[in-house]
Amino acid sequence: MRGATRRATERATRAWASRTPAERAAITDVSIASAVLLPSLIALPAGGSHLLGLRFATLLLAGILLVARRRVPWLALLAASVATLLDYSSRLTMMAASYSVAVYQRRFRAAVLLLPVLLGILYSLDVPPDDRLDLDGLVAFTADVLLPALTGLAVRRQRSYGRAVRRGNRIVDGLIEGTADLAVERERARLARDLHDGIGHQLSIATLYAGVLEQRAAGDARLTAPARTVQDACAGAARQLSGMLGVLRGQGGTAERTDPRGSIAELVHSLRAAGVDVRFPEAREPAVLLPQETALTVFRIAQEALTNALKHAPGARVDVTLDEGAVPPEADGTGATLTLHVVNGPARHPRWGAPSSGLGLRGMRERARACGATLATGPLPEGGFAIRLDVPIPGPIRGLPGSESRGETVN
Repeated sequence: MRGATRRATERATRAWASRTPAERAAITDVSIASAVLLPSLIALPAGGSHLLGLRFATLLLAGILLVARRRVPWLALLAASVATLLDYSSRLTMMAASYSVAVYQRRFRAAVLLLPVLLGILYSLDVPPDDRLDLDGLVAFTADVLLPALTGLAVRRQRSYGRAVRRGNRIVDGLIEGTADLAVERERARLARDLHDGIGHQLSIATLYAGVLEQRAAGDARLTAPARTVQDACAGAARQLSGMLGVLRGQGGTAERTDPRGSIAELVHSLRAAGVDVRFPEAREPAVLLPQETALTVFRIAQEALTNALKHAPGARVDVTLDEGAVPPEADGTGATLTLHVVNGPARHPRWGAPSSGLGLRGMRERARACGATLATGPLPEGGFAIRLDVPIPGPIRGLPGSESRGETVN
């Protein structure tokens, strides 16, 4: 029995919480009106048949106005006062109406509460002696008006205080968020300065020394080609660093869209110049434009995948593909996906470099989740490793100037 009662209570609580504030207010008003009206209606015949129809009509009117007590509380109080003067057993309706006036009357005036008291005095003077209110009855009538009103005033003040506290909390929360945003902006500016002064300086030195090496090794293709590759790699890193600094300083906009294929092609060319067997077909139909941060994510994952292939499978062939149609869109054009594949074969030379930290794949997964993409990785049955990235395309695929199929392949 207790379990059934508890489950019924939980269902009722969930049903009540699912209702809108307006629905809850309407149910509350109807419940209060019914609770104070039914006892008074039951007690009506006990007062005799004298003015029974009038008493019933005024009591019913007071009950109806109690349902609308949030909008016209003073009308509900006036009708309930008349009903109580005609039959004192209807005092519950007047008490509920007096409370409603104190809580919901927008511009509360004490004169509104004096109106039923004045009606009580006039009633005690103008009616026949048998129906007249004596002094004790008039005092009880006045108390029935004023005591609920005082309670309502206390509730009204408490609600006003609660609203002020909530408003203050919202202001404080806004100030805290603003302070946190300012701290984040300052930290981003500090990081941008550190990157510019540290990494930017080192890249400049590397570019300078590569240029000096190329000049001194003029005529020796074994040295000039690697020197040129180092210069190009440093220049590309400087451009990427400049873009990152712009984002950190709040100068980069995610509204700008770009095609990640060009950055990946530059990376592949630099690796090919260093003697790595990398294949990347550049031929394509319409190009896809991604938000700047998403395009950077695609490039970073391709870069990390190629780095892993060089580290764990030296000498192996690496195939990189970027396909806009790997996952066909829906009939309405939604659901288009850009797919990046990086597949390398088994290693042909001994591994080089430091042991794996396991952070590369984790970082790729974090980047993929950040832009709403999915990443799948795993070894191949014939040896090697494969990485697949599916990136949702926000918007239609648009052709870029000069994006016609060129039929070129980086071999």
